[in-house]
This record gives sequence, C-alpha cells and structure tokens, in this order.
Amino acid sequence: METTCWHPKNLEQPLEQPENGYTYKATWFMQFRAVLWRSWLSVLKEPLLVKVRLIQTTMVAILIGLIFLGQQLTQVGVMNINGAIFLFLTNMTFQNVFATINVFTSELPVFMREARSRLYRCDTYFLGKTIAELPLFLTVPLVFTAIAYPMIGLRPGVMHFFNCLALVTLVANVSTSFGYLISCASSSTSMALSVGPPVIIPFLLFGGFFLNSGSVPVYLKWLSYLSWFRYANEGLLINQWADVEAGEISCTSSNTTCPSSGKVILETLNFSAEDLPLDYVGLGILIVSFRVLAYLALRLRARRKE
Repeated sequence: METTCWHPKNLEQPLEQPENGYTYKATWFMQFRAVLWRSWLSVLKEPLLVKVRLIQTTMVAILIGLIFLGQQLTQVGVMNINGAIFLFLTNMTFQNVFATINVFTSELPVFMREARSRLYRCDTYFLGKTIAELPLFLTVPLVFTAIAYPMIGLRPGVMHFFNCLALVTLVANVSTSFGYLISCASSSTSMALSVGPPVIIPFLLFGGFFLNSGSVPVYLKWLSYLSWFRYANEGLLINQWADVEAGEISCTSSNTTCPSSGKVILETLNFSAEDLPLDYVGLGILIVSFRVLAYLALRLRARRKE
C-alpha cells in the first residue's frame, strides 16, 4: 500500500549538492527526519501487525518453554538444552528474516518515483526505514528470552541471562539485516520469498549443531565465518556451559559417554570459552556488513531506474 508522499517545497533551506550531481531542496537532515517520521507513522498505522508479532513471539516462547520445561544437568538434559539453544537461533532468524524480506520490495515503486523526483536521497530513505523498525526488533528478542530462558532452566544468574539476551538480540538484528539485503536485491516480493530460505540453509548448517565445527571442509571454511548461527551458537553454549564444573552434571556409573563438565561439552563441539568476545564482534560485523550491502543494492537499483 502506497504511503503519502512528502514534498519539501517552500522550505527555505540551503540547496544540497549530492555526489550524483542532482540538487535537493532540503538538507540531508531534513530529508532524514521526514522519511523517519513517515516510516514511523507507517509502523504506528498497523498496530495489529505489531500485536500479532508480539503474540506470535510469546506463543512460540511458551511452546518451546513447555517442550523443554525444567531441564536438569544430566546427559539427556545436556542434549535437550543444546537443542533448545539452537531453537533460539532458528526462531529468531526465520521470524525476523520473513518480517523484513518484503520491506523494500513492497515500497519499491513509491521509492523509485520519489527518488526520481529528488524528494530525498537513497541513504536517508534506507536509514529512515531501518531505524523506524528498530524498536520492534529489540522488543521481540527481549520478550522471547524473558519467557523461554527461565522455563527451560538455562544457566541461572543475572549475567548469564543478559549475555543470552544480548546474543539473541544480535541474532535478531543480523537476521533483520540479512532480510533487508534480500529485499533490496530482489525485484519483487515473490522473488525475495523464493531466494531467502535457500540462502539461509548453508548458514544454518555451519552453526555447529548439525555439523561439528571441526568437520567443516577446508574449501568451505570461509563460508562458516559468514554464518551468524556459528557465532551465536558458540556464544550461547559458552554462556551455558563454560562455568559448569566437574560433578555438576549427573552421570550414571554405567554410562561412559556422559560429559563430566561444561568444558568437556565445549571441547566436544570444538568451541572455546576464550572465543566469546570474538563471537560478539563477529555478529556485530555481520550486522554492519549486511546493512551496507543492502544499501548498496538499493542504491544500484535506484541508479538503474534513472
């Protein structure tokens, strides 16, 4: 649905001369403020959609919490907790990718018409759209983690909870950035929906749950460094198991495969507790990289239509 076009006429502002040689009647800040306000109003005009997103997040969190309710530190509990943690990542990824994969494709005709009319720059439009939707993508991981974390019985402690919340929030925003990239690079919503899932699958496989990180083929090792599943799964597992000492995990005397401590669990998965800061940095770099690529794709599309 097209939104109302904003036209900065009659504004006594100095002319801005952008790089492409075209002149705008409003400054960069004026353009950004107008696009941001319009994008924010478009979010507020659909309160039902926001409520549905929050209700959906709440229901999924409760469902996962009930399935993995009250896990104990046993051999079976270790396997279940690792599975629950990976579900955190898959849920945040697909939920946020599909929430943003049509953001730019649905408004592409409006954007192209207004960009050709020199109402605003491409960068002000991109920043305004992404920043207006940021509060929702910060609220969703908070709601999900606050419900599922205590129900599952993950590692107790305030710092452990906030570490988990920070990592899940980063995953949500990496997924959002990746969704923006697919949306900006696609010519239509149907194409974006067709391209999105197949592209996510390789990143999913390198998360360390289906394939041990030490078993990744050498010729695909570079691709694993682009997987937010890898960084987030390692970070969440470190947060869960790094300080679990020997003897805290209950093992039967007849079972020799039971991990004796959290360190053993991490070593089995080829993860290291010292890599936690690198996991945060990796997720942050992916957020910035995907958004820069999304902006460049949108800018390239705008230039082709001129």
